[in-house]
Amino acid sequence: MIEKEYKIIDLGNGRKDIIILFSGLNNSETLVSFLYSDVTPFEDWIKAEFDRVISGESEYEEVNGNVCSAEIGPVTTKLYDNLIEDDEEYYNSCCEVDTNDLRCLIDEWCEKVRNFKKEHQN
Repeated sequence: MIEKEYKIIDLGNGRKDIIILFSGLNNSETLVSFLYSDVTPFEDWIKAEFDRVISGESEYEEVNGNVCSAEIGPVTTKLYDNLIEDDEEYYNSCCEVDTNDLRCLIDEWCEKVRNFKKEHQN
């Protein structure tokens, strides 16, 4: 499983946010961007695409969100930061994660965000 830590950060003016940090994962900032900018607003759609591949209904799916793209395969998923314009840097930003582990992480992240929002509503 992916080693991670959730933190609540103070944004000032009484506002807070939740973040996730990873250890031992190459290019984890791309995974952070994917969860925060793409999974959070498009949860149902992204989960459905992962589920199609994991169930065997599809061999491969690709999703493009606000910031990242995900190439979802049955074994691994490759995440890329779409905001990087340089081709070499774009491919070097790739974060490769076990597909099943990432699907579980997506559920966990979405639940943490929902709970955070309930606890910190203004």
